[in-house]
Amino acid sequence: MKKCFHIFLFFIVFPAILNAQYKQSNSFKNKRHEVNFGLGVSNCLTDVGGKGSKANFNIKKTNFTANFSHLYYLKNKIAFRTSLTYAKVSGDDSYSSVFSKQNKALNFNTTISELSGILEFTITTIKNRNTYNTKNKRSKNIANKDRLVFGSYIFAGIGSFYYNPLGTNKFLDSEGNSVGDGQEYSLRELHTEGQGFDGGPEQFSEQATGKKYSTYKNFAICVPIGFGIKKAFHSNAGIKFEASYRFTNTDYLDDVSSNYYDRDKLKTEMNQAFGEELGERAYIMSGTSTGSLMINSNSTYTEPGMTRGGVKGNDSYIFLTLSVYKTINNKNIRISSSGS
Repeated sequence: MKKCFHIFLFFIVFPAILNAQYKQSNSFKNKRHEVNFGLGVSNCLTDVGGKGSKANFNIKKTNFTANFSHLYYLKNKIAFRTSLTYAKVSGDDSYSSVFSKQNKALNFNTTISELSGILEFTITTIKNRNTYNTKNKRSKNIANKDRLVFGSYIFAGIGSFYYNPLGTNKFLDSEGNSVGDGQEYSLRELHTEGQGFDGGPEQFSEQATGKKYSTYKNFAICVPIGFGIKKAFHSNAGIKFEASYRFTNTDYLDDVSSNYYDRDKLKTEMNQAFGEELGERAYIMSGTSTGSLMINSNSTYTEPGMTRGGVKGNDSYIFLTLSVYKTINNKNIRISSSGS
């Protein structure tokens, strides 16, 4: 009798357990697709604003971000995400508590349009087992009481983004008074640090690029990393809260990177290369020889050759987003495809 019982366990119960485990580990195959839409806030770490270091950012310059993404689950806990993000980031030296920053009076703002491919790794899975609001015939709730309410994940990827920094003329005179006219200008076309001209940053010289008048590009590479938590409303939808950091390969997100360039020389070269209108704008927006005088000197802290930005490290930006997500049953996709 005991032997028969063991045989029963081996041929009936054990296969049933294995089958249940197999179904659970492969349940993702029925819902490989997921769409997300999120809104949130953005900030950045650049040479403009903060306390003199890219490790600081100013909460007053927090802006917005919006994103849409599609996830395809490769494995039960691994998904590939294609993400499209639109955001705005900005910085302003006038918000800094450091005198040297305030004296420069540099500022910028730019929108960011980013397309990225990301691998998402699930750390903890929400175990709902389709039992939300499950009730028996007597209307008693029999939902799974010990399910995990929240799931968590980490992610990393690579992407590309478009940016075009703008700046406002808010520069100071030698007494520290604002004398700017408040006009906003597109900065990249002004070569504010002498990019592409004699004595400007070496990376944009004709010897380095093979071209005259080179400057930084509007497109750059980003490397998104981050983590998130998610809560399900039911088995097919829920919300996510996500924090992400973007490393980039550019130090010109804010149009500021190296040293001040002689503005009279810049104006002359810009006049010859691009016309007098851009030459005049470049003269103004370089910020050279503006601000307070040095102690015991007739020179300012922004003379040609002095530090305008910080060549150590590239710029970066940060997102905090709240998203809604919806998983799509594979059967619905097949029905839609056959119906068309």
